[in-house]
Amino acid sequence: MKDLTILVPLFNEEESIDLFLNATGPVLEGLNLSYKYLFVDDGSTDGTLKILKARAKDNPAINYISLSRNFGKEAALLCGIKKSDTKAIIPMDIDLQDPPDLIPAFVEKWKEGYNMVLGVRKNRDSDSPAKKFLSTWFYKVHNFFARRPIPENTGDFRLLDQNVAQAIKQINESTLFMKGLFNWAGFKTASVGYVRPNRAAGGTKWSYWKLWNFALDGIFNASTIPLRLWTYFGALTAGLSFLYAAFIILKVLIFGKDIPGYASLAVLILFFGGVQLMSIGILGEYVGRIFSEVKHRPTYIIKEEKLND
Repeated sequence: MKDLTILVPLFNEEESIDLFLNATGPVLEGLNLSYKYLFVDDGSTDGTLKILKARAKDNPAINYISLSRNFGKEAALLCGIKKSDTKAIIPMDIDLQDPPDLIPAFVEKWKEGYNMVLGVRKNRDSDSPAKKFLSTWFYKVHNFFARRPIPENTGDFRLLDQNVAQAIKQINESTLFMKGLFNWAGFKTASVGYVRPNRAAGGTKWSYWKLWNFALDGIFNASTIPLRLWTYFGALTAGLSFLYAAFIILKVLIFGKDIPGYASLAVLILFFGGVQLMSIGILGEYVGRIFSEVKHRPTYIIKEEKLND
């Protein structure tokens, strides 16, 4: 059994492969550990797979898996973890925003007895103001609802030992949020701070729409508290409506005056109609996830692979 797997999910990253290998190679050679690369090609449509095959012929440490289509980064990560057979795994982005120089610090913490070592961003200066704002509020909202809050400013860049990997390998969910699942596994955890640099090549594959849907997956996978909150909100509004109705009846009985209010009535109807639609939408998010789970479709499909011992 080798010591370390560098797990790299990638999609249309032909410009970054050689840069990544050149940057990580010297760092890994200096660890005095046996290691391998495992690239999971998530249905790339450019020359990514062709380059991986060429590099794998020259370097036996390079392994690759090609998925039949684009299943998403979370599915590619899960695939790589399930296929890994080393003592520890380090998932990394190929764009070098996860700095290879941090790997020795991860390994040092691992040797001290930690099962998982997190890479924690010291700041988000490499993000746009909009992304920085949205990321901050995502962690606040997620951790408000979650039974197990995730550490803020952490991504997939971390070290997982065999115990954590074995726990993740038991997962058969269709809708994945890997940061939450890593945290769900538990175990003894340490963190290492770092400053995230800009991409070395290429461009991000995450649009704001994809990030929004990814955030919803994270929040709704973390807890059923949103459903419970709407139950409490419904009970509260029903109680207030009852009190307001009693107030109107008493005022008419005492003063003998009817209260005009067609405009306010219309506003209230529209407000509560919107609230009902929002509650149905939240319920729909959970029902949709149930629908995905009960079909029991595989999370990913492997087209081809090359895995060395």
